[in-house]
Amino acid sequence: MLWIILCIIVILCLICISAFFSSAEMAFVSINRAIVRDMVREGNKRAMILDRLLQMPDNVISAIVIGNNLVNIFASILAGAVTTLIFGNIGIGIATIVMMFVVIIFSEITPKSFGLHNMRFALRIARLLAFVTWFFHPMVILIASISDGLIRMTGEKKHGKSLVTEKEIMAMMRLGEAEGTIERDEREMVKEVFEFDETRAYEIYTIKDKVVFIHENATLDSLIQTSISTGFSRFPVYRTNFDDIIGMVHVKDTLKIDDKLLQVKSIMRPILKIDSNMKADDLLRLMKSKKTHLALLQTEYGKTKGLISMEDVIEEIFGEIVDEHDFEHYSYDKM
Repeated sequence: MLWIILCIIVILCLICISAFFSSAEMAFVSINRAIVRDMVREGNKRAMILDRLLQMPDNVISAIVIGNNLVNIFASILAGAVTTLIFGNIGIGIATIVMMFVVIIFSEITPKSFGLHNMRFALRIARLLAFVTWFFHPMVILIASISDGLIRMTGEKKHGKSLVTEKEIMAMMRLGEAEGTIERDEREMVKEVFEFDETRAYEIYTIKDKVVFIHENATLDSLIQTSISTGFSRFPVYRTNFDDIIGMVHVKDTLKIDDKLLQVKSIMRPILKIDSNMKADDLLRLMKSKKTHLALLQTEYGKTKGLISMEDVIEEIFGEIVDEHDFEHYSYDKM
């Protein structure tokens, strides 16, 4: 009788351990990595442990799964032995049915619901989770080697998987929009950010026919009048024709000069010349590094295709930026 009571106590303890493994698994896989990183920067030691564990998620999950299965198997064996002693041959059937419900309710559903997105619990068990990962590490390595060998026998390769993909983020954004926690324009902006690195300069530039050029010998007064009439503030400067671009001018540079009869070339700046296949994100970084807002698109033969402004590039993310001078979309750079 004493042996039966001891076995029941051990079974209850094993079920509690299984519940811990299940809740720990769900808490770990639902951790918000961004919040953990913020807590690490604040010096939270438990968050530092979690951050290290997040660098090897496969090992952590494998250790938890191994521990959970061993505990459940041992509990089932003990339950079978106890019920056989009490009920005889039908004891195994009784143990199977009872343990099935006990494991599902108390070792799976309830603890996993508790652990889901439970950051406080994840922090509290960080050290214990690190110990479990260390303790089962040899078994994890052994099982992983066997698993990899079986996969190779099928002729397939084990593929690495990113923890977060663009598709998953967009799926979360759509879910957030449906639940009302994210606005539609916020979702669209995130979508544009993902598509931004695929956008090429030739997709967003202003064609040559709609660009206002100014000759290098034009006067500053002429530049000012052109700026007033067009609403543009920056202009490409040409010498012989529109394919012979030698620089650019900004109308604000005329403000510090009294003699408005000086020629435009006296205040001319260098102009950035790019290939039309350049990616938008690379162009934005280049413009920032060169501290320029205007770039000239050229063909492989040096012919002018058109202009692209920093505003054109930024609009790919934020959408159309309309100001009081935006009568038409081709306004490549406004005052």
